[in-house]
Amino acid sequence: MKTFRKLDPIPLLCAGILSLGGIAVIWSATRGGIYADLPARQGYWLSVALAAFFLGYFADRRHLERGAYLFFGGVLAVLVALLAAGKVSAGVQRWVHFGGLNFQPSELAKIALILALARYFSRIRSKPPHGLEEISIPLLMVAALSLPVALQPDLGSALLLTLVSLPVIFFAGVRRSAVLVLGLGAAAAAPSLFFSLKEYQQNRILNFLSPERDPLGTGYHVVQSKIAIGSGGLVGKGFQQGTQSQLRFIPEQHTDFIFSVLAEEFGFIGVALALGLILFLTLYFLGYLEFVRTRFATLVIIGLSCAFAMQAAINIAMAAGLLPVVGLPLPLMSYGGSSLVVTFLGFGIIAGYRRRR
Repeated sequence: MKTFRKLDPIPLLCAGILSLGGIAVIWSATRGGIYADLPARQGYWLSVALAAFFLGYFADRRHLERGAYLFFGGVLAVLVALLAAGKVSAGVQRWVHFGGLNFQPSELAKIALILALARYFSRIRSKPPHGLEEISIPLLMVAALSLPVALQPDLGSALLLTLVSLPVIFFAGVRRSAVLVLGLGAAAAAPSLFFSLKEYQQNRILNFLSPERDPLGTGYHVVQSKIAIGSGGLVGKGFQQGTQSQLRFIPEQHTDFIFSVLAEEFGFIGVALALGLILFLTLYFLGYLEFVRTRFATLVIIGLSCAFAMQAAINIAMAAGLLPVVGLPLPLMSYGGSSLVVTFLGFGIIAGYRRRR
C-alpha cells in the first residue's frame, strides 16, 4: 500500500482518457459492420494493458538493466522464429496467435531495443562523444531487430525501430563526423533501397508525393483521409455522424486511420485535446529525468518517451498526407492490443523511476 501511495496518478489518468476516447472512436468507426465486436475486445486489451503498466512499475530496476541483453535476445529469437515458421495471415507474418488473440512481437521490440541501447551506453568505457567505432554495435542492434521485422513484411515498424533508437544514440553523445558519415551513407543508399521495395511500398511513397495520381487505387487511403480531416471543421460533425467514416470511405479507419475519424467527428477541438494530452504525457515523462541519477535510467526514459511521441507524430502525419502510408497505429487510440499493452508497459517502466526517486 505504501508503494501504491507513491504512484503518480497523472500519467495513468491521461493514458486512460486517451484509451477510453480511442474505444469510443473505434465504436463509431466499426458500428454496424463486421468489426462491431472490436470495441469490446479493445476494452479487454485495456485491462491487460493496465496489468502491463504495473508489471513495468514494480519491475526491479537492477534486473531491468542486467537483463536488457537477455530480453533483447529473446525478442530477436521470437522475430526470427516467426519469420521462419509463423502463420501467414493476409500475406504477412507479424502475429503470434494464442487463445483466439493475436500479439505482434515487433511492438515489444521497441522496448527491447531501447533497454539494450541504454545498457550498452551506460556501461561503455569511452567517454562521449562517441565515434563510428563505438556506435557500430548499437547500429548492429538496430539492424538485427529491424531486418526480420522488415521481412515480415512490416516496413513501417522496421523504420520506427530505427527512428526510436536515434534519441538514445544522440543523447548518449555522437561525434559530428560520425553523424555526417551516417547521413551521407543513408542518402547514398536511399535510391537502391527504394528499388528494392515491393511494388505496393513504392506506390505508397509515390502517392505521398502525389496522392491524386491514382485516387481510386493506391492513393485512395490518403485522399479519403484528407477529406475526412478537412470536413471536421472546428467542432466536428458529431459522434457517429461522420459521413466518410459511417459510409466506410476510409480504409482501416479503426486502426491506421483512426485519427481521420476523430478529426471528422470531433473537429479541431477534439484533435487539439488528443494532441495536447499526447504532448503533455511526453513532456511530463521527460520531467522524470530530475528523479534519476543513473545513465541507464536517463536513456530509458528518453527512449520510451520519444518512441511514444514519434509513433503518434508519424501516424498523424500519415493520415494528413504529410508522410507516406506506413501502417503504424496511433498509440493508445487505434485498435490493437499489442500496441496498447506495450505502450502501457513502457509507461509503467518510466513511472517506476518516480517511485524510486
